[in-house]
Amino acid sequence: MKLLTLIYFFLITIAQFTTAQTSNIVLKTNFEGTIEAGSIDTLITKLQEGKSLRIGWQLDFNNDGESDLEHWIDADFISILNGHVFNQIKPIYRQVPKKEIPQVQILNATVQWTGIIGTNGKLISRYIIPD
Repeated sequence: MKLLTLIYFFLITIAQFTTAQTSNIVLKTNFEGTIEAGSIDTLITKLQEGKSLRIGWQLDFNNDGESDLEHWIDADFISILNGHVFNQIKPIYRQVPKKEIPQVQILNATVQWTGIIGTNGKLISRYIIPD
């Protein structure tokens, strides 16, 4: 299965209330995984200070360089390894985007999806299929 092109935003929530998702971006990469704004070192420093982390990523289904779908999640389980940050995403029920409606539909199944997204430019994912 081909991995979709991704863009990552690592967002530190500095204030309890923020006005926009993008107001406190600490690290942003492009679809090729190159850093566009911020630094991984700053991200690590903020995490070690106990700041909250919010992560966003975009999917480019047709590889035209434009985002087709964007996801955001609060980081829950964070690992720092060899100068990179990784977040394990809590399992969610599998969903399917319907761009033409537009609607994101949840499948009528017990299959869940989870993943690990990292500053190394990779999203490693898997489906959880109940026995």
